[in-house]
Amino acid sequence: MCKIFFTLIILLFTFSSHGQVSGRILNQSEMPIPFANTMLFASNSNTLYKGTITNDDGKFKIDDIKPGTYVLQVSLLSYQTWISKPFTVSDIENIKQFPTITLLEEATSLSEVSIVAKKKLIDQTKEGNIINVQQSVLTKGSNALQVLERSPGVILDQRNNNFSLNGKSGTTIMINGKPMRMPTADLITMLSGMNADNIKSIELLTNPSARYDVDGTAGIINIVLIKNETLGTRGTINTTSGYGIGPKQTTSFSLHHGRKKFNTYATYSFSYDDTFSQWSGIGSTENPTFGGTTFISFSSKTEQLNRSHNATAGIEYIVNENTYFGANILVNHANPTIITNNQGFYDFETDPYLEAQILLRGQGKWNNFTNSVFFETKKKTSTIGLSADYISYNNKTPNLVKSTYLDENGEEFIPDNDIYNTENRGINETDIKIGVLKADFKKTINNNFDLEMGIKGSLSKTKNQARIEILENNEFIIDDRFISNRQIDETIAATYGILNHKINTTITAQFGMRYEYWKRSFDDTSLDRNFGKLFPSVFLTKTISDTQNINLVYTKRITRPNYSDLASYLSYNSPTSVFSGNPQLLPAISNTVSLSYTYKSTNYSIAFTNEDNPIARFQVEEDPISDLAVIAPQNLQYQNSLDFQINKPFKFNNWFNLNLNGTIGLREFKILHTPQPFTHDYIHFNLNGNQTINFPKQLSFELSGWYTSNHFNGSSKVFGFGSLNMGVKKEFKNGSTLQFSITDVLESITIKSKIGTLTTEAYNNIFDVEYSPESTNSRIFRLSYSYTFGNKKVRSTKQNTNANEEKSRIQE
Repeated sequence: MCKIFFTLIILLFTFSSHGQVSGRILNQSEMPIPFANTMLFASNSNTLYKGTITNDDGKFKIDDIKPGTYVLQVSLLSYQTWISKPFTVSDIENIKQFPTITLLEEATSLSEVSIVAKKKLIDQTKEGNIINVQQSVLTKGSNALQVLERSPGVILDQRNNNFSLNGKSGTTIMINGKPMRMPTADLITMLSGMNADNIKSIELLTNPSARYDVDGTAGIINIVLIKNETLGTRGTINTTSGYGIGPKQTTSFSLHHGRKKFNTYATYSFSYDDTFSQWSGIGSTENPTFGGTTFISFSSKTEQLNRSHNATAGIEYIVNENTYFGANILVNHANPTIITNNQGFYDFETDPYLEAQILLRGQGKWNNFTNSVFFETKKKTSTIGLSADYISYNNKTPNLVKSTYLDENGEEFIPDNDIYNTENRGINETDIKIGVLKADFKKTINNNFDLEMGIKGSLSKTKNQARIEILENNEFIIDDRFISNRQIDETIAATYGILNHKINTTITAQFGMRYEYWKRSFDDTSLDRNFGKLFPSVFLTKTISDTQNINLVYTKRITRPNYSDLASYLSYNSPTSVFSGNPQLLPAISNTVSLSYTYKSTNYSIAFTNEDNPIARFQVEEDPISDLAVIAPQNLQYQNSLDFQINKPFKFNNWFNLNLNGTIGLREFKILHTPQPFTHDYIHFNLNGNQTINFPKQLSFELSGWYTSNHFNGSSKVFGFGSLNMGVKKEFKNGSTLQFSITDVLESITIKSKIGTLTTEAYNNIFDVEYSPESTNSRIFRLSYSYTFGNKKVRSTKQNTNANEEKSRIQE
């Protein structure tokens, strides 16, 4: 592998180079203008030769220019177009450095301009893909979770509450660059209550650089919320009504007020979702409690009413053209009500036949609060950024379980075994507090070198109290088998450095190194962990032409067990099984090497990943003391992956677009936690497609779908499944939109899995399990209306434009 790596580096250096044109674009307030179109024309024919857009500092570079006479044109919406005098690039004078270019502001507002250019749905970067979700017809009325499920390579296992990216587990979810450190089940609830109308983009970072936290061996999913950049007051109102098994309603609004010196904004959304899911299982177990082999048939139906409130607010003050500071808050609150009806049929080897009917009722309450303050100042060649975050999370999930037992004649009776009880209640509370401090520094050394450095520290405290009480003689008594009280303190300290080097006009390199120290302290000191590790990253980019480039990337990352993975909570599943955490989990470490080639808008990539101690959730283990089956996360010994990925957009004409994304890979893993350890390999693939048709009268139609093939979650085999979605949108002249969408048109999201196919499981369990969310039982229909009001004039100091579309046209 090392020989191949260095051979590819040598090949990158063998390509020749020509001239370069560079400069910086400012506005009349001497603030940098990002995303400005800079286009180079041949002066003798006025034909476009090359083009690019400015970066966040207003800088641009156009490389690999052949000798000749050219004219530079700079343009951006709401600014007057700037055109240079003709200039010459020759073999002797092959570098043209323009002095600072100042664009003059147009007096025209957006309401007076008809805009037809749109961003691409998917943009590729060396770190991963960026999904511009507002370019999808299906976004209106959807929630953040549904948008994630439609994103290329993202798979949500709704039964096990687990995200994967390109078939790999170990994914970190962020909102505006801040990790959401909460149990995955509660994160899913939060995302399902977050209106997608407030999302700007989703960044699928499979190769994050050293500036990001290294947590997440599969990569990072960063949800970027919309930040309004208008002068005056502007707002949006959205409402959505829908129906599946039950009714759905989402209402949201956003309000922004911008002046020359400050911005203020606020958003609020309320989501009501009456949903349904069911799962069933059939198989056998040799749990000693049953006294031999027992055949079990089990079914569960859950009605869940989710009521979620999500709010954000922020203020930003601009001290001068180089300095600003601000603060923002994110608040999430939910009251899920759950009613689950379980029915189990037990055919014992020695005891009589038994039917168990179990009713579980739960009224949850969880709150998440994130507060951030930030400061940034810029000088001519450097930038300093400071930020502080405080995160508070609390979740209470009390539940009451009532059980009825019937014999083979359908007569009610009380079985003669202590594991059976007619009523119990569970109490589970988790409280997490996190504080984070961060400082970043950027320095432009010269035209060929940029330096980035930063430090970050976080402290967290997690408290978890859980117990199950059994009703005896009209009094609830604590069951010693089901009790846990734990406190976890965590410290993470990190520092990083990144050197960006322009080797020549066609080759750039980024060398990154991040050091992280991690310490977890438990109330049981025997479980304490701490270590420090270096996490290097290398990015090499070879620009072959305006339409072609090659990227070679190496990254090292970690997946730490989350707080709920480690907490020894206990949640009732059946008389002989419980859900729990695993305080002995180890973090997973991955090393990835990838090579990608981009031609116009098509991207091909191949990647190899070695991961030690990957975490597989919902694995069954024996508890010899209580004879309980404990369902908890476990470490695999390793997993190796070799993946090939392609992203191919098709633009047949101005009204018909198609985007296809596919990954196929070979997996190999080894498991040690089962009674008989084993090694297994298999081929896995997933597909994602999106088709858009634009009709006259501002009417558009979208069809999107995804499919993931057979794969494994630890020792459990999961069979392939997928979904097809569609939507129609009508845009009106006043800026409002009306949309109708259907989720899971084919009612096909049925997740089937098999336990006991690869090796001997705990208690020799052999089961076939099937899970069906609401859309499998009934398509979900939604009707959405959105209206934008207020001033539409773009702020001159911070532009957010559709210039990427201009760049895509240059490349096509």
